[in-house]
Amino acid sequence: MRLYPLILSSFDRPAAEQPKGFTLVEVLVAISIFTIAITSIYGVFTSISASKDRLDLNSETYHQARVVLDRIGREVHGIYKHSLDDANILKGGFNEKGQVFLELSTTATVATNIDGKGFASVRYELVEDNESEEGSYVIMRTEEPLLGTVGLDDFPAMRMATGIKSLSVRYFSDSDWSDKWDQSLQGFPDMLEIMITAYDKEGGEIPFLTAFKLPAAGS
Repeated sequence: MRLYPLILSSFDRPAAEQPKGFTLVEVLVAISIFTIAITSIYGVFTSISASKDRLDLNSETYHQARVVLDRIGREVHGIYKHSLDDANILKGGFNEKGQVFLELSTTATVATNIDGKGFASVRYELVEDNESEEGSYVIMRTEEPLLGTVGLDDFPAMRMATGIKSLSVRYFSDSDWSDKWDQSLQGFPDMLEIMITAYDKEGGEIPFLTAFKLPAAGS
């Protein structure tokens, strides 16, 4: 009569009951998959971090372009168009140095409102930036009151955006685009397209493109 239960060692158990572990091949495959997954995740986070750093670095460039385009947009939408008034102004093209300019009469001004008039000729022009050593350009804005007693000397040219490579203005009318316009000869176009190409902090180029539809002419 046996007093103790029979205990079989692992050597005495059938092969089907032997405890199973991972083989070396399985371990290597698992490590390889884990490494690939970690590398992919790290790459994604690195890319996101680099993009964020780049946006933070160039935030000033984006801000300047947005300010200029928003202001031009407001002034275009407030453009003075009256069929019986010679004060209508909308012209653009190239100055004596071959750089782009845009001039228009608008009611969307703030400075001249001190006379209660709020009507001015506004000019945007691309000029060489003497304060920059990189040979870039600056967009200048000049406002000339057309009514009232406010003098032009009270409103010197403003530096609207620096670090600019190029400024392009196109005018759309009769299914065609033109890079020059004179309202006194051609009337008003249907739309303006403006492109600003600015340098980023790393020397790259960032284009900003937008278009503004002109309001209908007054009676």
